[in-house]
Amino acid sequence: MPRRESPLDQGDGPLLRFAGDLRALRERAGTPPYRQLALRAHCSAASLSVAAGGRQLPSLAVTLAYVQACGGDVREWQHRWQLLAAELAADTAARRRAQDAGRAPYPGVAAFEAVDAERFFGREALLDQLVGLLAERRLVVVTGPSGVGKSSLVRAGLLARLGGPVALLTPGERPMEAYTLALARLGQRAGDGRATRAQAGSARAAEAQVGPARVGSARTRGGGSGEARAGRGNRTAEGEWAADPVLVVDQGEELGTRCRDAAERTRFLDSLVACAEDAVSERAAAMGGSGAGTARCRVVLVLRSDQCAALLAEHPALAAACQDAVLAVGRPAPDELRRAITEPALRAGCTVEGALLAVLISTAAQQPGALPLVSAALLETWRRRSGNALTLAGFQATGGFEGALARTAEVLFDGLGALDRELARAVFLRLGGESVRIPVGIGEFDGPGVPAVLERLVRARLVVLDRDTVELAHGALPQVWPRLRDWLAESRDTLGDHRRLTEVARSWAAADRDPELLYRGARLELVRRRVAAGELTPAGVERAFLAAAVRAAAADRRRSRRQSLAVAGLAAAGGALITLAGGSRILRARRD
Repeated sequence: MPRRESPLDQGDGPLLRFAGDLRALRERAGTPPYRQLALRAHCSAASLSVAAGGRQLPSLAVTLAYVQACGGDVREWQHRWQLLAAELAADTAARRRAQDAGRAPYPGVAAFEAVDAERFFGREALLDQLVGLLAERRLVVVTGPSGVGKSSLVRAGLLARLGGPVALLTPGERPMEAYTLALARLGQRAGDGRATRAQAGSARAAEAQVGPARVGSARTRGGGSGEARAGRGNRTAEGEWAADPVLVVDQGEELGTRCRDAAERTRFLDSLVACAEDAVSERAAAMGGSGAGTARCRVVLVLRSDQCAALLAEHPALAAACQDAVLAVGRPAPDELRRAITEPALRAGCTVEGALLAVLISTAAQQPGALPLVSAALLETWRRRSGNALTLAGFQATGGFEGALARTAEVLFDGLGALDRELARAVFLRLGGESVRIPVGIGEFDGPGVPAVLERLVRARLVVLDRDTVELAHGALPQVWPRLRDWLAESRDTLGDHRRLTEVARSWAAADRDPELLYRGARLELVRRRVAAGELTPAGVERAFLAAAVRAAAADRRRSRRQSLAVAGLAAAGGALITLAGGSRILRARRD
């Protein structure tokens, strides 16, 4: 008999619960031995046993093999694995961050948070614009491409300057749930603030000193006269808007990428507009909002630029509310980037070698969405510093931008399911197949499941979205990531055919879909066979081009058949006339 499985460790952590549920799934399948499961799953018995051991997270491939061999719901378990992996990664990052607390001058690939305000530099002028907009308008939209620091600007910059109650949310799949919770927190904090202001006049005076001091200290980091900046901070803090609660909606693009319920998305945006209009809407109240939490609430909505125009077009009330209150965030200028690199190091008692600074600034200037990569590379370089100096040699020892990119890409790919891996491969081949990096229209990534995979690549800082284009975050990725390099080598011939198809399809679209440009005959049949075999994956305008070519070919065949029938009919009629004419001559001859 097979030996009994070792009991799980004591505790109730997420990893133990996951392993316990895997074991329960195996029990419902009749508790087959792991050797038998291995035959079904095409996976080693040892890896399946470790997957249910509760001591480490198994790979997604092993987890799904285990679930499939036990007759479980593969999609459900894939979703559970992804949530658990994200939770464990967040815990690991938090522990690492706690170890570096008060010491590491850079947050890595993650956005700066409010607790990082003392090491957030380089965006002072942009932050002044944002504070000024929020002082004048009740709803402000912050937008820009991925990877330019929108979240850091709001979290580490704006939140440090606000003296009133603040709540921050990300919409996720159910934005109204997130809104209701945030509104409750905001209402509670606003209530606490009103209680404090209802105390004696001396307490109110003391509070008035606390708020401006905090704003002033945050502004002094921007350079210039500290006294002058503190004075500006006092005027802002003492303005009528300073006591208003502020609701910050970060990663607002999730309304388009994760929320599939258009009605809920509309309710959420209606609620934001109602907050900004200083009116408690019945809809917001029905969703759990209180009058105290909704009234006099200013709103900051952070949106990636590829989703901004569509969201404003979908919701005219939001577009009207934020008219002339949209702050566009772009790449930092070289001087801004220099401050973002050197000032945090100085605050931590370190220096940045001039050669390293030059490499970082020149490289970041050539790459879209480079800020997270710069921060991640600097964090690893700081961990390998020489004394108190961050050096070019230390940066190169980490693998630089390229090493970080390759590690990130491989980790993300390992966490994808089989179908998503194929989709990710197609995305990377489409983006990395050119010798020179060229932005690709976002319409070429509209296939089933592709937008979700693309969103994960954006979150991992591997791909940059800007308005209606997509491109690799770093042009060196095809050279430094071995897997992508192998894909490109294997698909060299196919990529050439695909590139030609793309060019022809774009020319066809630009020429008002001229039917003379469509593929026909043997060329069309060859492309159709390669598409059916999975060698070509047309998308967007390419699919439309091929569909039009197929329709045109079918119309040509029908026209050819009609012409053949017409010719056959004429031939038959001609034969009949000849026969009749011959018969007439015979009859006349007989009569004669």
